[in-house]
Parts: sequence; C-alpha cells; structure tokens
Amino acid sequence: MRFLKLRLNNFRNIEFAELDLHAPRNFLLGANGQGKSNLLEAMSLVMALRSFRTQNARALPRKDIGQYALVHEVEHEAYGATQIEVHGGREGRKLLVDGETISRLGDFIGRFPVVPLSSSDFQLLRGSPTERRRFLDITLSAIDRDYYDALRQYHRGVAERNRLLKNGGSDAEFDAFEAEIASHAVCLVEKRRQGVLRLRTVLQEVYTGLAAADEGPEMQFQPNVEVGAASEFANVLAASRKRDALLGATQKGPHRDDISISLHVGGAKEYASDGQQRGLCVALRIAQASLFQETLRVAPVLLVDDVLGELDPHRRSGFWSACPENLQIIATGTEPPRDASEWAIQTVAGGQVGPP
Repeated sequence: MRFLKLRLNNFRNIEFAELDLHAPRNFLLGANGQGKSNLLEAMSLVMALRSFRTQNARALPRKDIGQYALVHEVEHEAYGATQIEVHGGREGRKLLVDGETISRLGDFIGRFPVVPLSSSDFQLLRGSPTERRRFLDITLSAIDRDYYDALRQYHRGVAERNRLLKNGGSDAEFDAFEAEIASHAVCLVEKRRQGVLRLRTVLQEVYTGLAAADEGPEMQFQPNVEVGAASEFANVLAASRKRDALLGATQKGPHRDDISISLHVGGAKEYASDGQQRGLCVALRIAQASLFQETLRVAPVLLVDDVLGELDPHRRSGFWSACPENLQIIATGTEPPRDASEWAIQTVAGGQVGPP
C-alpha cells in the first residue's frame, strides 16, 4: 500500500492542509510543536481508527471546533486507487471507503495497514501490561478476524460478569456468562501464544542487525491463567466469584495477560540501555510490519515520527538494512535527512504544509 494524498480539515492544530505523498520516501521537516506528528497521527487512523498517540478521541478535533475530517487517497494491492474518509468529533465518528459507509470496525481493521514508530513506543518496554496487550491486540486483530471477534466477545462478557459481581447474580447467570467467556478466553490465549512466537522470530532477526553484538533478544507470552480447555477456565472463574465480588471486578483472564521482552542482561525494562531499548522498539515495529506483509499480502506504510535521528549510526544503518525495501516510509524530523536527495521533503510550520 502507498499513500498518495492526504487532506485534513480541523484536525489537531491543522485548520486545513493537503499533502502530496506519491513518493516512496516522504519527509516532513519542521521545528517541534508545528504539527508534524499530527499529520502522521492522521495517517495512522486508517489502520484501526485509533491514534498511536492518545486514547482520547476528543483531543483530535481542532480546539473549539469539535469536528474534524480526513480524506486519504491510497494505492492498494487489492483495491487499487481507494479513498478513505474519516470524520470524528462531537457528532460521532463516521468512516467511508470509496463513498460507502463502514459501520463495523471488524470490516475495516487491517485492510489498510500502517505501522507507527515513535518515542511513545518506549511504553511497550517501560509501561504497564495494558500497553503491550494493546500492541498485540491491534496486531492480531488486523490479521485475524476470528481473533478480533473473540476479543470483542470476551470483553463484552467480562463487562457483563462485572455487572453481576457488583449487583449480585444467581449461580445460573454466572454459569452462563462464564461458559461463554471461557470459550473466547481460550481462543485468545492460544492465538496470542502463536502470534508472539511469530513476532519473536522476526524480532530476533531484525534486532541482530541493529545491535553491535549478540545480545540475545527474547520475547515471551505470559498468560494470566494457564489452561488448556474452556471448561478449565470456567472452573477458574467459578472458584473466583467470592473474591471477585469483594473487588467488584474479574481478576483473572486474558485481560491481564502480558508479554516479556528481554536481552541476555535481563529484562529490557530494568537492564537494557537507552540505545538497546530504542533498538528493541524499532525491531518490534519492523517485526509487526513484516507480519502484516506476510499475512495480509499488503505492504504496510511505515510512519516514523522523529525516531531515526535518535538512533546511533550503527542502529540507524541497521534499520535501513532490516526495513523491507518495498515499504513506503513517511518520516518526520527537525533537521533534513542525511540522504536528502532520496526524499520528497515538505516543511511544516504552524499547522501549514509547504515546499522545502
């Protein structure tokens, strides 16, 4: 896939802007706080209608406006020239593909894959398990509709069980919900286990090219509950009812799964250097892009938000060696790229986009 054009209206600090993105490598140049990241954020919404910068959709419309509109023109391996419209704000969210309204996220997620690389990726190592689960959920939902459906049904079931825990429910009600939750939970755990194995293989290959030595990158799935059958997990939930009722929430299940990422020296969060952590985050995103390309048969677009300039020369060289050659890259920075002749450069200042 490749972005061709992007038009924005009242998105973040941008009143109106139009970008030509036909080139395989596009660079958005400007000082901090001018809107470069906002442009990448707008492009990232074509993946799953989620920002890579915030979970608060109310922050996306321009201040005091309340509604934004984005029009993406892309060239796609399966669909050809395609127009994607995203409208959001106080009036709700609306999505159209070639003029047709898409009402179900499951019919959209993963069709137009993008992979963002930004400083916020540090949270994949330093943040809570929620950050790592979100990364895994978006990755697997994009390539596996069954996973997406199981995830939706699981969270819906847990929310209903939590309601019963707070308001009091009969054993029959709990039995019914827990049996349904258990089947989705076992599906999620198995698919997450397989997904992490696939990501780990690529992560190890990519990171080896980024690192100065063999640092033994490792990635392991850590399920909150280790069960092999739905009936076993249903028994776990049944045995936890009294304790869960005291806390008012379901304490065990895939909504508490985690992923561990480490090097020879130990856990990446605790023992990896700043440079090693940057390399791991970049390798993890390239592994995600490789998984998308392999499974979806669509080349994802890399959105690189002021990251390459933060890598040391060895890791920067390793990034280009590991990055699949046929991917479009849209990057930002406060200084022009060193190989400027290979990039289509546009400047960003005060929410306005112009020539270099």
